[in-house]
Amino acid sequence: VHHRHRHRQAVCRHPERRRYSLERESTSIMVLGRKGLILEAKKFAVYISIPIVASVMFNDPDVQRICADYFQFMKYPASPNTNLREEFERLSKQRELEKEQRKEYADQVRKLQESAQRSREGREAALAAEVEKQSQRGGWFRWLRFRRGEESSQA
Repeated sequence: VHHRHRHRQAVCRHPERRRYSLERESTSIMVLGRKGLILEAKKFAVYISIPIVASVMFNDPDVQRICADYFQFMKYPASPNTNLREEFERLSKQRELEKEQRKEYADQVRKLQESAQRSREGREAALAAEVEKQSQRGGWFRWLRFRRGEESSQA
């Protein structure tokens, strides 16, 4: 602490300014200390209160039932009289039906892709034929070649 005061005295030669700067330094340390203590107290309160509040809220049987239903922690049969063998057969039939539907969907997608490919190839072939036809006709400047040919035949 003495080290700081000597440094302050060397920097601040005016006695009133020196006293003011020393007072300001000591009060700012106290304020920061107080603010820091308040912050730590608030953090401690949050760390303690959250688990306690969660425990009290979750201890209610209605809340436990709602959470168990929402997150489906356990699945029970619809009623105690449900025949598990019939339930299993029904679920297996449902899975088989879903597999067949997925297979039909995949076949439809494959057929659509094949028809799109054929259509694309047909358009490309038609475009290539059109380009070939244009190149045989001579293009945009065919009249220029025609005139050159007439001039060379007349000469």
